[in-house]
Amino acid sequence: MTRDRGAQGRAGLWFRIVGGAIAVTGLFMPAMKAFALWDDKLQLFAEEKFTHDDNVFRLPKDLDPATSIGSPSKGDTYRTTSLGFNFNVPVSRQRFQAAFARNDTRYDQFTDLDFTGHDARAVWLWQLGNDLSGQLGYTENLSLASFAYIQGRTPDPLKTRQAFLNAAFLVTPRWRLQGGWGGLEQTNGDPAYQVSDINIVSTDATLSYITSANNSVGLSARVEDGRFPNREFAPGSPLDNAYRQYGAGIVVDWTATGVSHLTARVDHISRRYEHLPQSDVDGNTALARYNWTPTGKFSLAATVRRDISPYQDIQSSFVLVKGVSLRPKLNVTEKIDVSGVFDYSNWYFLGDPGLVSGGVQGRVDRVRSATATVSYRPARNLTFLMSAQRELRTSNTPLADYAVDVVSLTARIAF
Repeated sequence: MTRDRGAQGRAGLWFRIVGGAIAVTGLFMPAMKAFALWDDKLQLFAEEKFTHDDNVFRLPKDLDPATSIGSPSKGDTYRTTSLGFNFNVPVSRQRFQAAFARNDTRYDQFTDLDFTGHDARAVWLWQLGNDLSGQLGYTENLSLASFAYIQGRTPDPLKTRQAFLNAAFLVTPRWRLQGGWGGLEQTNGDPAYQVSDINIVSTDATLSYITSANNSVGLSARVEDGRFPNREFAPGSPLDNAYRQYGAGIVVDWTATGVSHLTARVDHISRRYEHLPQSDVDGNTALARYNWTPTGKFSLAATVRRDISPYQDIQSSFVLVKGVSLRPKLNVTEKIDVSGVFDYSNWYFLGDPGLVSGGVQGRVDRVRSATATVSYRPARNLTFLMSAQRELRTSNTPLADYAVDVVSLTARIAF
């Protein structure tokens, strides 16, 4: 009977959330137009999201949660309250954009995971004359790291900061030169994972030929320097504290028809470690995205990737990710959208050279996920979202498998 009352209480809470959001919208609707700032150049928003996750710590089914996390249940319900703004202001031929959201998450059961994070972004889209343009920007995210690759129940606040500058110069109507610089800093709040903190600095350049139909094919080169600031290399260690990576390849941006668009790049990369030459890597990577829009109501985006990440743990010096994803979207009516995300990928945790061999040794994870989302906009400034996700991971490493179902309901109001 207690369980029934709890379920009824949660159901009643969800109805109160939806009803409250509708009521608030009704109060503000007459003032929406008057409250709009700078002709909608500045938008304020508030969002309330309720989520039920039946396997918060991504535990394998054969592991007793009472033993591993000290709780008889693996699942929990939590709410996230977000407040923020979006800023988009053109000034002559320049455009300035900014966004910020403060995200406050509170759990019903696992209160030690309660956390306040944020998302921030600022970009200057600059233009000089008719032939030179680019972007200067900064992004920052503070959130809890996923438990998919963290064991135990200790939360790990993860901060990711990125700065970037890029430019494109139209040398002639048929040739375009592009260049860019980027810096990334990722820090872990949990001391146990601070050995994986990483700083990455990259530069790139691309020379492209542009057709009369505005399609392009080009040659690109990229240099990346990675350093783990909290890791001091010791002889005999399987992990290095720095690497340099070189890449060169072909990039394509092609609109085949009025309803299909392809972007792709294929690179040959060489990664060199500062102290462990036996972990040096030479191989090929690829990333292709295809967008198909056969009608005004339906679209499909497909992505195929074979790429590497700088992730390191005690078993590997990097991770090779091979996978495919599909993102269909259907506009059912002017107010209702249905979308999905279907992803299948293999993660190879490699400790030895072998991009070409595919990393048949060491840890291999297979991750499959499917997400369906329904969006309803009863008014221009009010949106309801309902989402359901199923994710499965299998691995050749003990206790790395898991299955999880996540359901969420979101109400968002903007001014």
